[in-house]
Amino acid sequence: MRQSRNNTGAQAALKTQSVERFRTFLRGKSLRATTVREAIVKAVVTRQGHFHIDELVRDLRARGVNASRATVYRVLPLLVEAGLIQPTILSGNGHYYETAVGHDHHDHLVCSECDKVVEFQFEAFEILQREVAAKYGFELTSHVHELIGICPECRRRRRAPGS
Repeated sequence: MRQSRNNTGAQAALKTQSVERFRTFLRGKSLRATTVREAIVKAVVTRQGHFHIDELVRDLRARGVNASRATVYRVLPLLVEAGLIQPTILSGNGHYYETAVGHDHHDHLVCSECDKVVEFQFEAFEILQREVAAKYGFELTSHVHELIGICPECRRRRRAPGS
């Protein structure tokens, strides 16, 4: 699929802004901004959807970046702390992440049979969690909300004759 020039330009700007944000973050921690770290930033901010570390390592190698799995594991917490990515649970199927830059907050519906993920926003959940936190004197700093069930396609397969 071919990208439009506007989309390509927006992605380039997103990469540039994200790398600069990460450099600033690293300077504040007295850490170096290496070419591998910057390549990881560029790879994660242009990813679509949720990704596992192994997918990211394969993506980096396909881009010609020689980053070991251990290096990527060490960089991911820095990217989370810098606000560039966020961890997602996805019902215990390993550690997944998603890009936080340029994306609105959302929660997840996860099919327990096929692992399909649906992202959704529901303001009533957001209001309720703030009320619960306030009731117990908590100041919310983050949350992960995941609803697990069986998607319509898997329910249809279950009901289909011969399955």
